[in-house]
Formats: sequence, C-alpha cells, structure tokens
Amino acid sequence: MEAAILDGMSEPGIDERIPDWTTADDLSRIGIEALFDADPLGRALASHGNIRIAGDGVSGSSAKVTEVARVMAGFQRLATAVGAAQAGDKALGKKANVAVTRGTELLLTAAPAPGSILLTLTPALAPTDETGPAGMLDEFETDDQMLDTAVAAAIDVFSAGNDIGPVPDKSSFVHQLGDMGPRTASAVRDFAKTLERAAFDIDIDWKQPSRTTRRVRVTARAARHMAYVVEHANLDEQPVVIVGEYLTVSAVSAWVIQQDDGDAVTVKLGRIDPSQTRGLAVGERIRVQAIMKTETTAGGNTKTTYTAQSFERLAAPD
Repeated sequence: MEAAILDGMSEPGIDERIPDWTTADDLSRIGIEALFDADPLGRALASHGNIRIAGDGVSGSSAKVTEVARVMAGFQRLATAVGAAQAGDKALGKKANVAVTRGTELLLTAAPAPGSILLTLTPALAPTDETGPAGMLDEFETDDQMLDTAVAAAIDVFSAGNDIGPVPDKSSFVHQLGDMGPRTASAVRDFAKTLERAAFDIDIDWKQPSRTTRRVRVTARAARHMAYVVEHANLDEQPVVIVGEYLTVSAVSAWVIQQDDGDAVTVKLGRIDPSQTRGLAVGERIRVQAIMKTETTAGGNTKTTYTAQSFERLAAPD
C-alpha cells in the first residue's frame, strides 16, 4: 500500500490535482468535500468562515451587542471594499456596484464558545447563482466566489499587519493596502478601531471547498497599531477637486462651497493661510484641491471630511 501511494504521488502533474493543505483537519475536510462536490458541471458546496471573539471585552461567552454588531458591520464593509477593489473600484465616497454588493454579502450564525463568541459566516449567494451553469468555455471559469478572494485578501492584509516592522512605509501591510486603494484602507482602519474600542481579540478563518483554510489572529493591541499606520501613511486619503461657489462669510477655519451639482460641502482650510483668502467674495467661483477622508463613527454613521490643499479663483461663467 505504501509503495502504491508513493508511486501515485510521483505521477506527472500530481501537484496540479492535489490541493494545498496545511493541517490534518484541512486534509480530512478537503477529502470529504471532494466526495460531496464531484459534480463535473460546476461547484456546489459553499465556503464558510468564522470570527471567534475573545479578549478583555468578552465576559464568559458574552459581549455587548453593540460592539459585536460593529465588528460584523465592519467586516462586511471590509469584504465589500476588497471585492470592489479587486474589480477595479477603489475610490471613496460612493457605493460599490450592485454586482459587488450582492457577491460579497454575508450571512451570520452566532453561537457561544468557551470564553468567547463564535460567529459563523457564509456567502448569501450560492456558488451556482454567482457563477451560473458551466458553459463551453470552461478554461475561463473558476471555483472562486467573490467572497473567497475578498476574504482571503483581507486575511492576507491582517497577517501583514501583524508583522509591520520598524519601518511601516516599507512593510507589506502598507504596500498591499496602497494597491487596494483608500476605500479598503478606510475599512481596515475602521474595523481595527472597532476591535481596539471593544477590547476584542479575534480569530478569523475561511474554509473554501478543496482549498486550505485561511487563518489569522488579530489582537486589540495589534489592531490599534494597524489603524495608526493606515492614518500616518495617509492610506485612507483620496485627492479630490471641488468646484463651486464660495458661500462662507468667515474664512477663519472652514469654507462652505456650493458645488455645481447642487450639494454644499464644508472644507477645512488645511494648508491655506486665511490671509490668502482676502478679497474672496461670497458667490465667487473657486476650484479647491482637497483631501477627502471617510470614517465610520462609533454610532455606525459615515462621516466625510475635506481638507483644502490649495485653491484658485475662477472666472464667472458667461
């Protein structure tokens, strides 16, 4: 028997047919899933994952409902932000498109565990509903759901965040979030701040059929450092241009600008010295180069801020 197994493992192309695994549990799970998901017409089994919450914010198997809800809302925002980034949409200030929102929606089952709370996550969308029936162009099809790649990327970011090192700007954490854009960076920052405020240490795992389990542990202390690095590396900022009418009578601390689309926004002066605004009249058109940031508050609301970097007066429209 041993000789037969060894001969089989030496067959050409065996590495392409045997999925990666890291633990005996993974190997057992993958084997069982292979029996249940042997349909040649497409994937049938769904992925699932867990977030185990422990730490000083958990007493026995209980924690504040509001804090647990913020963890789940933050993780959902992060999964959607990563999914949007992988689809090429990385900008702040707008919602991800319907396909991304639908493809990254999670369902939740909660249960107590010794000294912790266990949250089990599954995709709201079944694999067959997302990928559709297998077609003639099988070489272009994939067994990955959008959540598989999004959660895996999020786990990679948190793993990198646990190993930032003494020079954050050169870390994999900063480089990965830089590639993913400010929306994902903001979601990571908000999620990390939620863990810090709640004093939660969490373990995240994600089990995709026929793939090794992806895992990461994030402590409240590590989360605080991740949020700090995101903010000080300016990963959560996006340059924007604001054009409209200057409405503020006093320009000491902030302006109110009526944009051409009709929305009024408040812009902090930032690098602009108040002396530069002398002679600026109410109703005058200006163009402002600003930095945009969004933040999810402890109450769950989204706060958007604009900080001016420079401005110029514009000629009145004909």
